[in-house]
Amino acid sequence: MINFNETDKLELKEKYTDLLVKEIVAFLNTEGGAIIIGINKNKEVVGINTDIDKIQRKISDIITDQISPRCVEFVYSHKETLNNKDIIQIDVKKGNKLYYIKKYGLSENGCYVRIGSTSKSLTPDEIMRRFEANLLEPSMKETTSRKQRLTFDILKGSLREHGLHINDDSFFDNYNFLTKNNEYNLIADLFADKNDISMKISRFEGIDKSKLVETTEYGYKSIILSIRRMLDRFEALNITKSIIKVPQRIDKKLFNMEALREAFINAIAHTKWTEFNSPQIQIFKNRIEIISTGRTINELTKQDFFKGVSKLRNPELMRILRELEFVEHTGFGVPTIVKYYGKEAFEFLDNFVKVTIPFDDEVIESVLDVPHDVPHDVPHDV
Repeated sequence: MINFNETDKLELKEKYTDLLVKEIVAFLNTEGGAIIIGINKNKEVVGINTDIDKIQRKISDIITDQISPRCVEFVYSHKETLNNKDIIQIDVKKGNKLYYIKKYGLSENGCYVRIGSTSKSLTPDEIMRRFEANLLEPSMKETTSRKQRLTFDILKGSLREHGLHINDDSFFDNYNFLTKNNEYNLIADLFADKNDISMKISRFEGIDKSKLVETTEYGYKSIILSIRRMLDRFEALNITKSIIKVPQRIDKKLFNMEALREAFINAIAHTKWTEFNSPQIQIFKNRIEIISTGRTINELTKQDFFKGVSKLRNPELMRILRELEFVEHTGFGVPTIVKYYGKEAFEFLDNFVKVTIPFDDEVIESVLDVPHDVPHDVPHDV
């Protein structure tokens, strides 16, 4: 007899059934938990006697195709051995949206929560309240960091370099690094000396994604270092070509660094970090593309956007970037990009904003051999 008790965080199943999707949705909509297949209600380990790989494929199908919105980053299934018998454990984290079974939609048959040791369907009124609450974007301040043992030596050193006094007693409150439950939040995670956030630059050989040449990692450390090293990479790429036009010589850059810097820092400041995605930086033969997750903030029209009207998605993050002088004036970035490359530099997709910085046609030929000489991770002392 195994000492397993079904609770609000644990569900035991003797075998796989199609009702498993309901339990996963319930955990996603509550506080997360674990589902173990191969243990019966009497807490006996019976194991899985059928094709375990087939069951894992069915679970994968549930996670990827039967639940909406997308939940793959919150659900993980794995095979374990207990008492010499195979079992499957499904770990479910609390999601950040209202999840439901696709074929039933936002209905009593589609939406579930975990109450005690059972999964209960939500009433239409409860569904409406939860749906309306989820229309509001979760804030970085109230999104708990996945790590709680964090240090901030790099940030503190950088702030001191800019003449700012550090009060250790009020440091976390001053920079909004704690949730209401006094846990480190996503803002703290970004600026911690080490984190789980990937920051990459991908380079492609031609003008499309048919051949990836390299992907260089700049993340997993304080975002301060990531930003500095990626800006160094852009500077190194931005070669100059001298064009002789009698009676003068004109030095032309591959691209306008001011516009690229603004596009990059804007992506850092306005991306939807609560979905644990970082901006995508892609270098092609003829351009650089910077893609940030999240549409322009609700209520902000494209007309206001291009005028530089600022409606901050992450005000606490922007404040620190400003103190470190990565950002000078809120709302300055978009007009700068439009000044050099026009409104057509921006593309608004369903859940992304893409900025394209084209290369100068007369300089492109000089770029062909540059990436071989460009340092991929230029050291930058704090």
